[in-house]
Amino acid sequence: MQVEQRPAGFTLPELVITIAILAIVSSLAVQGWNTVVERSRHRTIIDTYHSLFAFARWAGASKHSLVTICPLSEKNECVDDWKRPISVFVDSNNDKQPDNGEVLRLQEPVSRPFTMYSRTAGRGYFQFNDKGFAYGSLGSLVLCPTDASTGTMTYMAVNMVGRFRIQSDRDGDGIIKLRWGAEITC
Repeated sequence: MQVEQRPAGFTLPELVITIAILAIVSSLAVQGWNTVVERSRHRTIIDTYHSLFAFARWAGASKHSLVTICPLSEKNECVDDWKRPISVFVDSNNDKQPDNGEVLRLQEPVSRPFTMYSRTAGRGYFQFNDKGFAYGSLGSLVLCPTDASTGTMTYMAVNMVGRFRIQSDRDGDGIIKLRWGAEITC
């Protein structure tokens, strides 16, 4: 008795089905990967700004001087345009310009798919005194995704003692409700 042997390899329908399944699985993996990348980028931005504000607070206390954080214009003056690089500098005379033109730290602005804007009543700057406390009027920053499906809106505030506090839009409705009833939107 002779056993029939099949030729090795795949038939055309088997190959087409395999390729179709691989295409579907890889497209799902890419979508999931994009979500992971955007969440990681969001967290990196928050950590970067937290570090920047902690540095400014430390600089005020260690240099025993007023320290300002703000975006600078071409004339080296604070402006409320958080699409510009953010500067940390000693501002002993409180003129919102770096003393001797010296910037202690420069942070590149947030880029797509996020935007940053300040809630500083048009001032556009934050200050810390020689004890590391917030100086003058308080303010906050809001990190907004350019597309609601790509990220989470986050509210970042500095309290009176100079600590950085973060609150995010947990339910994804585009509104952050603060403890005292105020609502923040992008």
